[in-house]
Amino acid sequence: MRSSLIPFFKNAPLMAGAFFLLFSNVGCKEQSGQTDKWISKPDEKELAASPTEQVEKAEEAAPETAPGEETVRFLSYNLENYLTMRRGKSYLPKPEKEIDALIGIIARQKPDILGICEIGKEDDLLDLQTRLKNVGIDLPHYEHTGGADDTRHLALLSRYPIVATDSQSDLSFELTGQSRVIGRGILDATVDIGGSELRFLGAHLKSKREIEDADQELIRQAEGRLLREHADAILREKPETMLIAYGDFNDTIGSKTLSIVRGRRNSKTHMPDFYFKDSRGELWTHFWDYQDVYSRFDYVLFSESLKSKLDGKACGIVDDPRWGEASDHRALLFVVRP
Repeated sequence: MRSSLIPFFKNAPLMAGAFFLLFSNVGCKEQSGQTDKWISKPDEKELAASPTEQVEKAEEAAPETAPGEETVRFLSYNLENYLTMRRGKSYLPKPEKEIDALIGIIARQKPDILGICEIGKEDDLLDLQTRLKNVGIDLPHYEHTGGADDTRHLALLSRYPIVATDSQSDLSFELTGQSRVIGRGILDATVDIGGSELRFLGAHLKSKREIEDADQELIRQAEGRLLREHADAILREKPETMLIAYGDFNDTIGSKTLSIVRGRRNSKTHMPDFYFKDSRGELWTHFWDYQDVYSRFDYVLFSESLKSKLDGKACGIVDDPRWGEASDHRALLFVVRP
């Protein structure tokens, strides 16, 4: 549900900033103590001051790139229902005003690869692909998949060729004596970038919306375990795989779900999540207007082989001025030099 109050509430973090500063001596120390063991924090100097500066710095660094080395800009984004659904009394596609804001946000980030949550049918993906091409973002290669949820799907658009796919649409798990199929599946696509391969795993785990026949938290954990098992199988067979797991995991950083998805900390298949910040140093990626709740639900995890290839200065949460018009999520920009 969207609200006409979004223009006001989207500035709430700015007003909250003053209160945050008053309690920073206590709050920051407590947060630091809790998160050190859960997430991979790059040096503060590696984080750009704003999305605009991130783009500028990435472009400035391009001439220094070694021969044969290429910077790849990956954008992970929950588009908030880019599909036909009941809106009011009728079934309608995503409103043009929202699409216009969305296309502008994506275009300004100039992604080479776009990982998508909440896209509809393949026709919806082709519509998005065409609109992006019309504004200069040509991503001709794609993968589209889903699961038990016939409405919301996953997709990947890429400037580079997709040379292999192993997407999973019918994985199942047992819960309270019943078998359930993963809601949105797992997208698995390998992209060839000038002879190097990046493999992407996309997921959109169960939301926090309650359902009658099962615990939403247990469903989310079970779906996260399926994602983890898929990643484990890849990395055990080929540890050098440059693997990126991304998407809307619908849970917070200290949750059991995220612990499951990252894997055992000291194992060879452990995948830390990048410590994204926006231009104000804030970490939230989702805004629930009904309850005025800001949360970090979106993540990008990476395998050991990618650690030395991250361009931390160019990574961040995209806090574009029109974010609230486009989606209830903010995009994550993840830049690597594979």
